[in-house]
Amino acid sequence: MSGHIRRREIESGTRYYPVLDVDGRRRTFGSFDTKRDAEAKLRVVRRKVADGTIDEEKPITFAEFYERWFNAKGKSLKPSTRISYEQAFRDHILPYLGKKRLRDLKPRDIQVWIGELGEKNVGTKEEKRYLSPASISRCYRYLRACLKQAEAWEDIDKCPCRSIDLPREAKEEISFLEPGEIMLLLDSADEPERTLFATLALSGLRLGEGLGLAWRHVNFQDNAIIVERAWSPTGGLQEPKTASSRRAVPLMPALADILREHYQRQGSPGPDVLLFSFSGSRPLDHGNVRREFYRANEAAGLKRVTIHSLRHSYASLMLACGASIKALQCALGHASATMTLNTYSHLIQEDLAGSLMRANAVVTGGSGKVIQLEQRAAQ
Repeated sequence: MSGHIRRREIESGTRYYPVLDVDGRRRTFGSFDTKRDAEAKLRVVRRKVADGTIDEEKPITFAEFYERWFNAKGKSLKPSTRISYEQAFRDHILPYLGKKRLRDLKPRDIQVWIGELGEKNVGTKEEKRYLSPASISRCYRYLRACLKQAEAWEDIDKCPCRSIDLPREAKEEISFLEPGEIMLLLDSADEPERTLFATLALSGLRLGEGLGLAWRHVNFQDNAIIVERAWSPTGGLQEPKTASSRRAVPLMPALADILREHYQRQGSPGPDVLLFSFSGSRPLDHGNVRREFYRANEAAGLKRVTIHSLRHSYASLMLACGASIKALQCALGHASATMTLNTYSHLIQEDLAGSLMRANAVVTGGSGKVIQLEQRAAQ
């Protein structure tokens, strides 16, 4: 009966793995700090093979590991993110990979799974619909996080998510409303959604951030909206999307006037009263807000866009009026200027003609003549 101890150097030190061929398959039975412990384990496994009780050492399935991993991982996730993880594993990952033994997963299995996801109909028989490349990439990120933890816990030797080809995500053109179209939208909307739409379009806030605003977050004296929380239907009021999302957004005078009128309509409420609420303590319902947006959009005769397009409308307006990428990054709460540039680079209107003429004057010394490079004679 063959068997040996495999040694491996990892970040935490040296690990020893007892390896034994069982029923024609090479299997690893745990990892140990010392070679002596690994050899002791190997002797136990050999006895179990001889006794026919080796099934007690049967490797766990991926589904079994997922349950153990998510019990720990889920506690650190925001409610909305937790729901996203659970839905992805339940609908798109476990049905394909759940019954496979964890240690048997190979890069080829992951690549085949990616291909099958791309062919999966998530619509109806009458109207077929397939997972978008973005959704497939999200499922892959979740799976990779799970399997990387299996590697860190030494349940597997190496994460199989290696050299995987993901479907290419087509860069969709950003849709937004022009300033005149925003005014038409607001004219067709009802309160309090009308003021909410104006706030999103003239400050660039996300919907959840807008619904999380209380009057103490609106500083008319310093002309700023303080973003320090967001509303989620599943998690309630919570920390913003990222650390950079905590920010002070400059308050446009036109928006300040709209918010002052809204403040007066509410009867000059206290600092903790929500801006957009029927009760003062619970924000407007996400679904109802979106329905009112689509109704007003259609009533105004505008092209169909999403409520998130109001954020893009703000970015477009700021760039058209000369805002820098760095300033826009801070206003939008993006994690980096690169993210802002990648998202809105096509909206930046730059005319290089003036810059080229100024550069030419510097190079030619103002003469406008072509510089003659001195040719050194060959020796």
